[in-house]
This record gives sequence, C-alpha cells and structure tokens, in this order.
Amino acid sequence: SETETTQLQTRPQTPPPAPPELTARALGGGVVVGGILCFSNMYFGLQTGWVTMGSLQSALLGFGMFKALGPYLATPFTAKENVVLQTTAVAAATMPLCGGFVGIIPALRLLSPVGGDGDNNDGVVGVRVGRTMMDMGPIELTTMQLFGWSCALGFFGVFMAPPLRRQVILREKLPFPSGTATAEIIRQLHRLPNEDRRSNKKDDDEEEDDEMEKIDNEMTQLVSSIDDVEDSTFRPMEVSPVSSSTSPAPAWRLLFLCFAFSAVYTLLGNFVPIFKNIPLGTYLGVPALTAWSWTLQPSPSYFGQGLIMGPKTAVSMLLGTIVGWGILAPMAKAEGWASGPINDVATGARGWLLWVSLAIMLADSAVSLSLLSAKVLLQTIRSSNDGNHRVEEELDPAPPEQQITWQTWLPGLLLASLLCTAILSPMFDMPPLEPAIAVLFSILVAVLAVRALGETDLNPVSGIGKVSQILFAIVSPGNIVANLVAGAVAEAGAIGAGDMMQDLQCGHLLRASPRAQFIAQLVGTAASCVMVVAAWTLYSSAYEIPGPEFPAPTALIWLDMAKVVNGGGHLATNVLPTAIGAAAIAAVLPFVEACLPSSRKWTVPSAMAAAIGMYVTPNWTLPRVAGGLANYAWKRWDPEGAERYMIVVASGFVLGEGLTSIANAGLKSAGVSW
Repeated sequence: SETETTQLQTRPQTPPPAPPELTARALGGGVVVGGILCFSNMYFGLQTGWVTMGSLQSALLGFGMFKALGPYLATPFTAKENVVLQTTAVAAATMPLCGGFVGIIPALRLLSPVGGDGDNNDGVVGVRVGRTMMDMGPIELTTMQLFGWSCALGFFGVFMAPPLRRQVILREKLPFPSGTATAEIIRQLHRLPNEDRRSNKKDDDEEEDDEMEKIDNEMTQLVSSIDDVEDSTFRPMEVSPVSSSTSPAPAWRLLFLCFAFSAVYTLLGNFVPIFKNIPLGTYLGVPALTAWSWTLQPSPSYFGQGLIMGPKTAVSMLLGTIVGWGILAPMAKAEGWASGPINDVATGARGWLLWVSLAIMLADSAVSLSLLSAKVLLQTIRSSNDGNHRVEEELDPAPPEQQITWQTWLPGLLLASLLCTAILSPMFDMPPLEPAIAVLFSILVAVLAVRALGETDLNPVSGIGKVSQILFAIVSPGNIVANLVAGAVAEAGAIGAGDMMQDLQCGHLLRASPRAQFIAQLVGTAASCVMVVAAWTLYSSAYEIPGPEFPAPTALIWLDMAKVVNGGGHLATNVLPTAIGAAAIAAVLPFVEACLPSSRKWTVPSAMAAAIGMYVTPNWTLPRVAGGLANYAWKRWDPEGAERYMIVVASGFVLGEGLTSIANAGLKSAGVSW
C-alpha cells in the first residue's frame, strides 16, 4: 500500500560497513615496499649515513602498486589501507638506522685487537668480551646474532609511542609535520574530500578546526620529508607532495623515467668507473683538488637526496665541507699535525677533522637538548595549571575498539625490554642491569625525542645517543663495547617511538585505526629483523665495511666518542683549540635560532649538518648541495611544478640507485667482475 511504501522510504537506512583497514594486502604491500627501502637505506647509510624514513615514498609506491593491480582486485585499495601500508613500510625501512647497522655494527668491526682473555690466534675476539678491557678487538656477529640484535633493538620503541599519543597529538595537538605531510599526500592520491582529513575533534570546536585548516593550508605549500641522517639531529626539509591536480599518469611516467635513468647510470658506472667519480681537478691541472676529494660525483641518487633535504641543510653541509676540507684539514696537513695519508682516520687529515666534527655535534646536541628540556618543563608547568582540558573520552575520535589501551602497550613494553636485556646481556657479556639501564634511559629520553619531532620534525637521535654514551662511561667505565651498545639502545628507542608517532599523526588526520597501525608497525618491525640482516649480509659479503665504497663514516663518530668518554681516546695533535672554538660557535647557533622569528630561522645554518659536511668527504656532499640548490630554484621559478613533481623526481632518483645496488652487490658476491 501507499502507507507501507512511505514507511519503507522514510525508514532510516543502515550505513554500509566500513571497508577493513588491516588487510593482508596492505600488510604485504608494506613489507614489500619497506623491504625495498630497507636495502636502499642500508646502501646509502653505509656510504654517508643518510637514511630515509620513507613514509611519503611508501604511500606513493603503495598507491602505484595497487593502482597497477586494480583490474585484479575485488575491492579498491583504500586510503586507510594505504595508511597501514606506509606504517608497515616505515617500520621496515628504518631498521638499518634503528638497529645500528649503519653505525654501531661497523664500529664494532673497527675495535683494535689487543691481547687478553678471549683472543684467538689471529688477534680477533668473538662476541664474548671481558668487561675490564678497553679495546677488545674486532667483533663480528654471526647471522643469528645479528637477527637477535635486531629483535632486541627493534620492538621496545614501538611500545613507547601509544601512551604519548594522547598527550602530544590529542591534547597538545603538536603538528608532526612529516606525519601531516604523509596524510596530505594520501588524501590527494585517493582524492578524499576535505571532511575526511579533519583533525577528528568535536565538530563544534571551531578553534581546533581553524588550527587544523591552518596546518592543511601550510602543508599544501610546504611539506617536510621524512629523512633522517644517522648521528644528526635534523630531519631536513622541504618537499612538496604531489598536487591534487596532478594527473596520475604523468607522475608515474616521470617516476619510472627518473628511476630508469638512475638505475642505468649506476650500472654504467660499473663498466665506465670514471662516471662514478670524475676528477675534474686533475683534468684542469690542479691535482690537489683530487687528492682532497674535491671531485665530481654526478650521482642521480645523491642529487635526489639533495632535492629532499632542501637548501638550508645542503648549504649548511657545504659550509662544513668548505671549512673542513678546504681550510682546516689542509692546514693540519701543512702544519704537520696530521702527517699520515689524507684519508687515514688515525694519523691523516680526515682523522684530525673527525675530532672537530665530533666537538660540533656534542655542543649542538647538548645545547639543543637543554633548550628542549627547558621548553618541555615550562609547557608541563603551564599544562598542570590549566584545568580546562576535556575528558579523554571526548578527545579521542577513535572508537574504543580501535584504541591502544594500556593493557596492550604496557605488557608489550615490559616484554620488549626484557627481550632486549635477555639478548644483549649474554651476547656482549654485560651484567643484566646494564642493558636494563640503557632501556630505561631510552624510555625517559623518548619523551624528549617525540616532543621535538612533533614541534620541529627534528628527532635528536644524535644527542640522545651521545648522552647515553656519557652515562655509560659512569655505569660501566672502561667498557667500549657496553658504551656502544648503550648508545644503540637509546637511539633505537628514540627512532622507534618517533617514527611510530609520525605514523599515528598521519592516521589521526585520516581517521584510521590506531590499533591497526600499531599492529602494522609490529608486523613491519618483525619483517625488518629478517630483511635488515639479509641486506647487511649481502653488502658486507660483497664489499669491505668500513671500506672505500662503504666507509660507514658514522661508525668512526660512535667509536671515537666511546673512547673519549672512557678515557681511552687520544686526541689528534693540536686539534683541541680548533675543536673548542668550533664547539663554541655550534653552541651559540641554537640560541640565535630560538631568538629569531619563524620567518628568519632559515638564515641560521645547521651546526649538525655542517658537522656532517666535515666528516663526509666532499665528493659525497657536492651532489647533495646541487640537489638542495635545485630544490630552491625549482620552487622559486616553477612553484606549481615543484609542488606536483619534486617528490616524484627525488624518489625515482634515489630508488633507482638503491635497487640497482642490490643487483650490483649480488653479482659481486657471486664473483662477477666488471
């Protein structure tokens, strides 16, 4: 009847169930993409210490992968699945840094052999170390020990992030620029309407909506990438996402062309080595430039890294390179303070300059962490005096079944901490209390790391690692290995918690399930414990590490710091006055930057970036500088084109060489010579 028809028409319609977020295809896609980035990060990290978090690249590659598989999918690949995919991929991608494979593991190989208990006939000791020995000899971990090491460091940082989410994302609404940038690019790729990217606060909370709209408007103009440099406090950088007006087809074609160009160039360098490093100084009649590593290395991947880093970081690195390799190192050589071969880390100019770089890092880290601690304390005091916070249930937009409760993260954190202690204690003959102290310290400083990351996109992993080494000089004096292990634990916690928080910010803006992301992070971490060992085994079997092609420069920083704080390091001749002067300048810069308005902060160079420009030879720095300047020029002359395609071009260049390096290492391991 007409009445029944009217009732049927007016009956409330049950909304269709939301598509699942935590799917096997999203997790599997994240493992695949994360594996690619893991091998790529191992390659670049061992060369120069550069490691990318890769969340923008993961979202981009994941979307492209499922776009190509579209005809074979029963349901479309959703934005929330992409959140899960990039979360999984990031956990896998960052393990070379989080697990210390680009710094600590090579540093253990650099320990000098000495006599004493545990030495074998060739002067190399196993992993069982006498606690009273200052320098125990090279330590080479087996495959199973490397896997255990990865598990020990990989998980506890993941469990640190959930209890901090409510405070820094929901209450204080810290921007977490990289997480916000990733949410923006996922929104654009999947063409989500504006209402799907709101901050998930109460609809009537106009102040919060205005703040989120302000962030969104800023992110369409400027997006920080998610890149980390081992032993640095900066996450450089300014890369715009693919614009929502970008047609997918040209973007994917451009990505493929840049990838192919970089891959072909890398392969060509195997057959024509001059392409890898062009000694222009020799050709121009100035061989001294070649001797001091002022050569042209036209690497598309390092140019792409410069595009990602941006002009401030690149120019700061160039400043450090000019001062270090253009002035200080030649001066030390001429005065006889560094009488050995230029690139010798013990008696040469490179070793002399390393102490200046370490002094800059220590000064910058100490001042930056002090300023950050003071800021956190003031904010905590203000927060405690503010009684206007709403109840937690009103703050969290995620349904209860999607939240990460204390019943999940607290037992997980305890188990992960016990796992870390149980593995590291017998592996390095450390009393169980020592790795436990390292984990506890890591948990405490993770709060600083997360807050710094949320406000500035800078994770102070270098400063945290160095402070941990100073602490362990007191906890376990004279034990170089324990000192290195403690630094690795502290850094791993800060990286794991920071990366997880960036991912949670991305999911928060897209209304993804925090619980699904948490599980994705665990899956990615578990997969990376296997993949990172495979990557290390591949490259270490094909190349000498540290060696000419993979110098692992940050390993020297870790080892020298461990020796200095334990009283076993010998400073290079007459380096102390220069190191003190450089440290004084580095200590002033954070204060200057803090006093300047936001619009002028770019004028203050990054002391940490300058230090990296000192300990990395010029041939590695110059192509990055070219990329950083290209970033500036592109945005100035064609801002629309930069917004659309810069991250695409940079990703193609970096991934091209990164993936080709896997084939190169495999062929070299098989005995194929060029």
